[in-house]
Amino acid sequence: MKTNPFRAFLARQLGFPTGLFGHLLLKMLNKNNAAMNDLVLQMLKLETGNRVLEIGFGGGDLIDKIVNTKKPILTVGIERSLDAVTLCQRRFQQIINQNKLELHLADATKLPLPNDYFNQICTVNTIYFWIDTAQVLSECHRVLIPGGKLVISYASKAFLEQKKFTQHGFTAYETTQIETILKAAGFTEINTISHQDTHHQQFFCTCAEKR
Repeated sequence: MKTNPFRAFLARQLGFPTGLFGHLLLKMLNKNNAAMNDLVLQMLKLETGNRVLEIGFGGGDLIDKIVNTKKPILTVGIERSLDAVTLCQRRFQQIINQNKLELHLADATKLPLPNDYFNQICTVNTIYFWIDTAQVLSECHRVLIPGGKLVISYASKAFLEQKKFTQHGFTAYETTQIETILKAAGFTEINTISHQDTHHQQFFCTCAEKR
């Protein structure tokens, strides 16, 4: 099967933005992911004094929305792309200096964070790139407080297959697969809602709690 070189390049950049193209892509993703980020923010149900973690913050659009609620006492971001970390360190330098935001270069399979620490964890359009999804969700469970919430937003399997990203390293999931992995990781109160936008067509938001 003949592959499209640019689509393969784009798929790699979406999973690991680097260089000038990656920098431009991060800014574009802030716009393209806006509807997903808005839905995730709504589902987090933030309260004053919360600690919030975002895994794979990219260009920082969701972090910006979270900190602008003025509710979290601390927001933390984990990202495996050094370029994304550098970009957001510049963007949020004032908030970082106020000790209200921490950004870490790290892999989600081994979060450099304490047990039972966060009230909420969120992640948008990252699950396709996780090498060990079960391990990432296990780590999320570890760092959440009892009663804490995890919110995962992702495009539909049909959309990713239509765009042919599954031919270039994306792992697409049905909602039932994600719910099953969450249950195995110890999460309860698992539920999924669907939404639509012009960029991803149908997408999903799966929420779960640690008990």
